[in-house]
Amino acid sequence: MIQGIIAIGFMTATLLVSVFFAYLYTLKRQSHVLYWAIAWFLYALHLMPIAIEHWQGADPGLLVLSQALFGFAGISFFLGTQCYTRKAVQVWPVIVLAVLLAAWAGANTYHLVPIEAVAPGSLIYLAVGYLFWKESNSNEALGDRLLALAFLAWGAVVFVLQVVPPAREMLGPGILVVRVISTVFVSMLLIVAIYEEERRRVERNMLALSNLNLATSSFVGGEIQRMLAQALDRVLGVVRLPAGALFLHHGDPGGPTSMVSAGIARELSGSLQNEGLDDYLAGLVSRLGGLLAFRDLRDDNLSALEKDEPIRRFRELALQHGLRSVVVISLQAKEQALGLLMLGTPDNRRFTPAELRLLLALGHQIGMAVENSYLIQQTSRRSEELHVLNEIGRALSSTLNKEELLSKIWEELRRLFDVESLYLVSPDPARDQIQFELETIKGVRMPKRSRPAGNHLTEYILRTRQPVLIRENYVAEVRKLGVEPIRLAGSFCGVPLVAYDHAIGALCIFSDSERSFDEGHLELLRVLASEASIAIEKCAAVPGTKNQSAPPEPVESNFAGRHRHSQPR
Repeated sequence: MIQGIIAIGFMTATLLVSVFFAYLYTLKRQSHVLYWAIAWFLYALHLMPIAIEHWQGADPGLLVLSQALFGFAGISFFLGTQCYTRKAVQVWPVIVLAVLLAAWAGANTYHLVPIEAVAPGSLIYLAVGYLFWKESNSNEALGDRLLALAFLAWGAVVFVLQVVPPAREMLGPGILVVRVISTVFVSMLLIVAIYEEERRRVERNMLALSNLNLATSSFVGGEIQRMLAQALDRVLGVVRLPAGALFLHHGDPGGPTSMVSAGIARELSGSLQNEGLDDYLAGLVSRLGGLLAFRDLRDDNLSALEKDEPIRRFRELALQHGLRSVVVISLQAKEQALGLLMLGTPDNRRFTPAELRLLLALGHQIGMAVENSYLIQQTSRRSEELHVLNEIGRALSSTLNKEELLSKIWEELRRLFDVESLYLVSPDPARDQIQFELETIKGVRMPKRSRPAGNHLTEYILRTRQPVLIRENYVAEVRKLGVEPIRLAGSFCGVPLVAYDHAIGALCIFSDSERSFDEGHLELLRVLASEASIAIEKCAAVPGTKNQSAPPEPVESNFAGRHRHSQPR
């Protein structure tokens, strides 16, 4: 009677241990915790026939089930330990072993095999102890070593009790006490191992993330994509989430976006980019302090944010692609938001305050790494540009032939900017025309030509002697200057060629794509225009050509206006 009560209490306690491990799994989402929760559940079911036996007597079917469940629990412990030690799980050997244990249990129950299936099942517990021992040697973790000893002792005691009948008879009812002690020690040490492994994993990933700043010094060009992919993988490993995407603006919040993703459908990330939701979220999250978490997108808990159409669209897209819990982190560098990190899971995930603080710190860390990489690339680019500009100055000053000079300007422009479309013009006030001294379209040099002067962008540069940079919305930006556009789209960068405080020409580059040029291109073009102005004046001063050493007289035409417009951004 007392033995039956103790057995029922032991089974109930083991079930509670299983529930506790299942709760840990909901928090940590680690596969080895799930396997261990299943193992404790199977072990509790293994104890049920033992408890029933004290009340109703032995039942052959229950005995087969009890023996088999002991082995199945051992298999689940083994699988969990394999995941814990980062080893591959083999499915078919596990299935074969489970079938053999079930067959052994049936054979023993019907007296075909003298030894219970608990004996070979106990060998699995010894194997679990061996795995923990190897892991403790590699990590030098006390918890793993104690777990190894606990499983080895558990498996050894059960094996001896099965193959040495006198030992079993000597213990008698004390066998149940041995099982209770083993269960208590193993369950406690497994919890210790879970938190030790968590600490080691966070340390490894944080160390890897901290090295990103150092790693960026060797990255140039597209290689930053690899750094971003590594950073995303590390973050997903730290927070144990299956899906994420990282959207990055290369040093320019309004510039083109790079994107890397893992576990997220390309349709989702593509839609976020194409519809501008990544830019909206980056600005919103930055204003909200750097982090925004959606615990359950299926619930109507976004009432404060649902007023914004982009949030409703983001919610719709995320749910369509199976994401339920999402957290968005701003990639901050100083006061600038360089992009965003989006992490998601199809489960209803509750993020603890500690996890949110960690994610916010990781966002700052990645932002700083990206900024460092960008600054390193900028420094390298500026150094190369200064070197090229010095060579350009020597090259332009080495010739007094205008045609050779124009050819050199074209070559050096292509070397400096890698542009395919450009032109250099000079005004002809007497004929009220624009002379195209140098013109290339998509890399092909065009013959010289002229056109009537009008109210266009080139004339605006000649008239105001102000540089112009148009990155997007070409037609609208040109009309803001009070002139009529000739082209309908793309980007433009142009500067005047100035001598004696008068515009003697204009040097312009353009592209069919938006955002092809930035302030850096404009500044370099201004330096190059200054060198070109001097060289062109020298060519004009050569005997046999028209001497323009004296300042030209201003001509009232489309080139000379009374109003100046502000330079667009």
